[in-house]
Amino acid sequence: MTTGILFLHSLSQDKNRLAQLKKNFLSACLSSFGCQEITNKQFDSCDFIVVMILTGGTENFFLQLWSDLKASGKPFVIASSETDNSLPAAVEILSWLKQNEPECRTSIVHGSFEAQAQKIQKLVSVDIGMTLEGQVIGVIGGPSKWLIASAPDYAKIEENTGAKVLSISMEEFDTYIEQVEEDEKKEFLTRFTGKQANISDSELLLSASIYAALKRLIAAKELTAITLKCFDLLSKYKTTGCLGLALLNDEGIPAACEGDVPALITMMVVKEAIKKICFMANVSSIRGSVVTFAHCSCPTSILNYYRLDTHFESGLGVSIAGEFQERFFTMLRVDPVNKNYVMMKGESMEHKYSPNLCRTQLKLDMPGVDSYFFNKPLGNHHILIPGDYMNRLQEWFYGEGYARV
Repeated sequence: MTTGILFLHSLSQDKNRLAQLKKNFLSACLSSFGCQEITNKQFDSCDFIVVMILTGGTENFFLQLWSDLKASGKPFVIASSETDNSLPAAVEILSWLKQNEPECRTSIVHGSFEAQAQKIQKLVSVDIGMTLEGQVIGVIGGPSKWLIASAPDYAKIEENTGAKVLSISMEEFDTYIEQVEEDEKKEFLTRFTGKQANISDSELLLSASIYAALKRLIAAKELTAITLKCFDLLSKYKTTGCLGLALLNDEGIPAACEGDVPALITMMVVKEAIKKICFMANVSSIRGSVVTFAHCSCPTSILNYYRLDTHFESGLGVSIAGEFQERFFTMLRVDPVNKNYVMMKGESMEHKYSPNLCRTQLKLDMPGVDSYFFNKPLGNHHILIPGDYMNRLQEWFYGEGYARV
């Protein structure tokens, strides 16, 4: 990401002092991230912009460049120091933006140059702005009938995220399954040597058909993310989409189960904001601060070990039964209609595998999880990210104007 720094300062300020302030700020920033000084005619050359308020008396200078900055559409932050009336000017500028440009998502970073640089580096490392703009979400078959809280208004999602939602019928998806060739399915078998457990080749070939059909559909419709009403596959094909969805996530294509669009949007945010692969799971049990999650479609690349097994509820198809090695996990779910989100951190605990839950299982100590799920949940499915990404995701949501529940 290319970061440009635009300096604003009073014309009456001592030139030697200004030159030293610029040098010190640039030096602090360069020690944390790549950047360069720019003018208001170079906004388009940057991915991220820092408006550094060096002194007071710069409010009108900001107004003069605002039209160019706004037209660029680039995310930006206002930086202010602890001297030279920098902060009062920055506060006045941000106040004007909040009053006159309510859609503008920016904030002030303040403190020593070193402290500011560290804060800006966190912003730069997260893709702030409409990162879902222009993406195309394929919803195959619509939400499963039991997802009564996870079937949102697609028009509102498009308005809030900039992504397009494309509805695709199961009948149309059937045509893609019919196109899959035998060679495609046979090649699939070689990928899972030693992982099959009690899975037969015939079951794996059925799963291969679903995976190959999803790949064909994604290419034909130019989709960037999908969610599949996967239980509809059971009656007609005697298989599920678990393995196919897991592999798509491994390949960097967000893919959610059961037609759950909010869960899919959450997975897309994780990919765009922090470039990570994640696990969509059911909440299965809660005892105080200890919560168990489970699902059958965990991406294999984030697991320490996995084997193939049947889908839990049906005993059909092919699913992922895996184990994690990370100590900490970030739980996340986004409500893209009301622009809310929940995010919590949990520490992994020893868990005895249960045959009465979905195949990949994870137990976490997560303070406050009982209060959240029992009083104000955003839905059943939540996204689990191996690692602690609370701070980085917090910056993304702040920039997008989301409120934390």
